[in-house]
Amino acid sequence: MRRTSVCAMALAAMIGGLGASGAQGAVACGAVGDVTEGQNGAYIYTVTVTWDFGGEALPDEINLVLPTLFDCEFYTPGNALEANYVIPLGGTSLAQPGCYNVAGAPSSTIAWIGTMRFFDEFCWIEGVHVRFANTGATVNCLPLSADTGVFSYASFGAPLPSAVYYDALVIRAGDECIVCDYEGPLPDCNLWAPVEQTTWTTIKVLYR
Repeated sequence: MRRTSVCAMALAAMIGGLGASGAQGAVACGAVGDVTEGQNGAYIYTVTVTWDFGGEALPDEINLVLPTLFDCEFYTPGNALEANYVIPLGGTSLAQPGCYNVAGAPSSTIAWIGTMRFFDEFCWIEGVHVRFANTGATVNCLPLSADTGVFSYASFGAPLPSAVYYDALVIRAGDECIVCDYEGPLPDCNLWAPVEQTTWTTIKVLYR
């Protein structure tokens, strides 16, 4: 269980069984983001994640840390009135050939399911983050070792200007946690008024 940075030496540790074949240069990851206005005052944040593990690992979880919401008075764990401040909308990436979903239908894509997390002991994430994992209809399918996936979440937090957030992307791949940077907007901690859950259901359907 290790938290691995994206520097070349740490990446070599992530693929320690490879030896000095030059494969470490093929291992990388990163993310860029964008934001659009959604419904009822919400914003839709889209994050494009690129990874390349050199054929030696597969992503199990995509974690986007939201440091702008650390200590946010309008978004605290366990407060039901604030639970809808951030809503994960899911993600997609390519699936390995031979993928069949739980209904037995062939699928060319992985359907990543988003959930909110406030702590991750395995990857040492101590703070609010959006976790995307292959736990839904394509749970029996495998993602690619090198690919680009698109993930999204909705928030009532108005976007801050785009910036580079170092170590804000944490990809769990087997027994490793690969830490990368994210460049783009993140939600700010803003005063807001809770809306009906049915409204969020509508947003999920539109932007899933």
